[in-house]
Amino acid sequence: MKMVYLASPLRGDYDRNIKNAVEYSRLVSECGLLPLAPHVIFSQWCNDTIPEQREQGLKLGLSLLEKCDEMWVMGKKVSQGMQGEIDFAQEHGIRTYFVPYPTLKEYYPVSIDKVPLLNSQDCREGSREENYMDRLVVLRLESLKPEYRNARNQLWIVTHGPGCEGKGGSFSDTVHLCHPIDKDHMAVSRTELLGIPKEETVEMLKNAYPEFVSGIAKYGQEEEEELCQ
Repeated sequence: MKMVYLASPLRGDYDRNIKNAVEYSRLVSECGLLPLAPHVIFSQWCNDTIPEQREQGLKLGLSLLEKCDEMWVMGKKVSQGMQGEIDFAQEHGIRTYFVPYPTLKEYYPVSIDKVPLLNSQDCREGSREENYMDRLVVLRLESLKPEYRNARNQLWIVTHGPGCEGKGGSFSDTVHLCHPIDKDHMAVSRTELLGIPKEETVEMLKNAYPEFVSGIAKYGQEEEEELCQ
């Protein structure tokens, strides 16, 4: 069972935040995952208002996070403690998802297969500013309905559209996509794209979905040629 670390605020309305963490844990468990919320566990003996105990709780939380498969950042508010958890996850290569509406399971990053969903960590740094024309791109998981939500459906080819350049000067940010396997077409806002996938992301998808090998072959070759120039 996949272990998911749930990061959410604790300070402020302490009792309410504890209840929220319990509710998030219940909802995540209903998705067939093992939720681990530090507030629910360590608040039993670590008092957040006592500096020494708060520090102990934070250290215990990071030790727990290190053993988890993923971290979900629950809600739009990121506290100081949560930011420390996010930084730790990034430093240790722990896949991190941001869940803006934590009480609504349709926003949960749950894949319909066992392959992890893609996020910004799977894209080349700074690629969101690049020209997307004829490139492989990663679609935000939230742009897919839960019943179609997997990594296979997140990788697309950009065919055309005024939003390809992404310089902000176009009359529209629409980008037209074609799926490399199914040949489905759709138009999305450029903001729905996370960027251009890393080489290792593409290789991971080829291993997980062998049908991608032929479907994106020429795009991989083009990218390798560009990197060699």
